[in-house]
Amino acid sequence: MNSVLDILLATPAVLPALTSALIAAAVAIFVMAVSQYLIFKKGRTDFLTPKLEQLYLLLNELSEHNVTQFRLHFDAMSGDDVALSKISEIDDLDLYGHRRAKKIIMYVRLYFPRLSRAHQLLFAAERELNLLQHAIVGPTPPDPEDFLLASGQVGHFLMLMEQELIRNRDLLLHANVLPRRYKSTTSAEIANMSPPPTGQPFGPSPQASTGEGEVLREA
Repeated sequence: MNSVLDILLATPAVLPALTSALIAAAVAIFVMAVSQYLIFKKGRTDFLTPKLEQLYLLLNELSEHNVTQFRLHFDAMSGDDVALSKISEIDDLDLYGHRRAKKIIMYVRLYFPRLSRAHQLLFAAERELNLLQHAIVGPTPPDPEDFLLASGQVGHFLMLMEQELIRNRDLLLHANVLPRRYKSTTSAEIANMSPPPTGQPFGPSPQASTGEGEVLREA
């Protein structure tokens, strides 16, 4: 170390050049590190994007399933033997959406754990609705208002999970450049569920004149 210092003191003209070389090397290392980080970040984003899209599609499927099953089960509770027969013919894995639920759990646990709380709320609402669906074909069918409320809760928590997914998209995909706070679903949003419609949840359908059932009234 002393010999290097002696050389620099003996040849002061070398010091600026050496300093410039050290600065250039440090800049090159920094640029390379940033480039590698950005490449890694882009690769991770590219890897997660199709998985987040698939999770979003699964939530859409669950939303459609919730509406369809609500209509079918409500008809069964209203004494429609055809609807009751259709329910008995559906495989339990499809009737209660177990296959879809397993996929959603996989995506949340493996890739998007920040959505766990929103999913747990949705999962609990689904479980309550499934219990009521199962009771419909049993000796003591549930109260239609309870069934309507349970179906509405599933729709409510579906909307909240989808909302949380969308507003935190960049964070979930690790696509944000600057640090950002994750915006979780708030307690106020959880409690702010729309009340179920009063009266019958169905209105007259185009087939009403022929007596061929009813359609789900839009909320």
